[in-house]
Amino acid sequence: MESRVLRRLPALAALALAVSGALALALASAVPVKADDATLPPFTSGHHLYDYGDVFTTKTAAAVEALASHIESLGGGRVAVLTEPDSVGQPDTSGVAQAWGVDGILLTGSGDSGELAIGQTLNRKLTSDQQDLLDSSPSMSTLESWMLDTLARVDGELSKTHVWDGAGLFDAAGKSKAEAAATALGDQIGGPVYVDIALGGDDPSSTAFFNAAHLSGHLGDHALVVAICVTGSNVGGSIEEDGLFDAYHTVAPWKSDTLSNTNAPGDTAAYVLTLLDAVKNGSEFQTNFATDILPWIIFVIVVVVFSITAPFLWGPWLIKKLTGAAMPIANGIPTSAVIQSIGDTGMTVSMPSVGPEAPEYKLGLLVNPPAGGSPYAVEIKAIIPRIFIPTIVPGATIGVLVDPTDPQKVSLDIDHLNNPAGAAPFGAATGQAFTPAPASTFGAQPGSGMDLSFDQSGNPNLAQVSAFASAVSAGRMPTHSGSAAQLLATGTHGTAVVTSAIPLGKKVRDVNPSADPSTLDDPLWMFTVEVTLAGQSPFPAVFGHRVPRDKAGLIGPGTKLAVAVNEADKNQEVAIDWNQSPLTTF
Repeated sequence: MESRVLRRLPALAALALAVSGALALALASAVPVKADDATLPPFTSGHHLYDYGDVFTTKTAAAVEALASHIESLGGGRVAVLTEPDSVGQPDTSGVAQAWGVDGILLTGSGDSGELAIGQTLNRKLTSDQQDLLDSSPSMSTLESWMLDTLARVDGELSKTHVWDGAGLFDAAGKSKAEAAATALGDQIGGPVYVDIALGGDDPSSTAFFNAAHLSGHLGDHALVVAICVTGSNVGGSIEEDGLFDAYHTVAPWKSDTLSNTNAPGDTAAYVLTLLDAVKNGSEFQTNFATDILPWIIFVIVVVVFSITAPFLWGPWLIKKLTGAAMPIANGIPTSAVIQSIGDTGMTVSMPSVGPEAPEYKLGLLVNPPAGGSPYAVEIKAIIPRIFIPTIVPGATIGVLVDPTDPQKVSLDIDHLNNPAGAAPFGAATGQAFTPAPASTFGAQPGSGMDLSFDQSGNPNLAQVSAFASAVSAGRMPTHSGSAAQLLATGTHGTAVVTSAIPLGKKVRDVNPSADPSTLDDPLWMFTVEVTLAGQSPFPAVFGHRVPRDKAGLIGPGTKLAVAVNEADKNQEVAIDWNQSPLTTF
């Protein structure tokens, strides 16, 4: 039995760093139940769901049983789903799989944390890409949603169907109609079309956006993903294509490639079928050259001419029409936003305001309202100057402009892209390597520091990391200077894998004018990493560090670095050996 731990929502994360001076490391692991423990319920043949955590409704429980039975009928091995009321009683997944003889797939979970194990029988049925799709599934809105959607995807992969109903929405007739619609559209656009239907939680549209982006990266070239999320009668959607630019178009109620949260008129299943019918073949110039192709050729010529001869007047307007990218809002109010997701559209643009061959990205942002209040989610397409590409990473805080009449209209603030407007300078001097100051230094009371939590795979909570980095940049979290060279000479050497890297909008000269002149223009970044030292288990660390300008483009989540660590404060005092780093790139 091969066991994989999924990256669930981090409320029950295994690791947490409390940043209130010297960082404290806390371990909160579940108490395993052995395979022969009397508290482990027996497996009943033909019964797949053991919902002791009361996670599923009557309808979704029936959907679990139906999917599990169908997977088994396709030769995928034994399937079981087990939930518990809390993590303390959560059995060890491998132990349950062995005790129950699960050779297909076992899903276990409690609260908002879940694990899966794939057995040998199912493992032989799946390709490596299909296994990666299950193993890297993003955090869902609820445990119920993740478990149902995982089963639906396994069922779809085994049955080679294109409609994955993880919401239990369709009866047999409805699913047959949806499958026919997906197959017909795929034949028209020249690539497979996958329809992923999931439970949407509090924000179906946002969940659909992340589902579409995730699936698009795992379903092969020239695939179109239509992700739909349902919460009761509330429906949201998102479409993502890979290598199929302009192969499709949409009509109402879709707004381009998104569907904002909408109450379904009448039957929800019937409404979802209308959504599929509203995604059309995008090729509209297959017949007459004079009436179809020639106008497009003329239009492209006009675009090129205007973009070259009048870039400051016509170029941005035409680029916006062609790419859908959000141009700077003239009267926009400056504020900041946290990058939650990034997708490459495959487009590049050259014009004076962004430089040569600037790529267009689809960004999922969590925007801080200019007037205060709770952050809200927005999706935009934005053209990123190439100089900023290394710093556009999930979890980074960037400057944006918000339309004062419509907060959903957001554009990047290029002037403050990586140093959001309103951010104060550092509140304490820092060197090339720095750590948060002890609480006594700035009068913080015990327990008043910031918390950084990490999941069981060592990945940080990006929103917390971003907030921490902002606090350091704004001077709300004073810092101590440290000598990276000294730590490299005296510390314990090992390696570290980057889990997040956030530019702080400052250069070495801004905080240490007396530093080596060759480093004065190097940027300062905030890092979270998973460190490995010889003879020790990997552990997380958070610290700030100089990044050489010629290596900034090589650093991102997944990069492996050579480091030295002060073992007396190993969760904060880390120095990067830039002469040897990066060992691998992301």
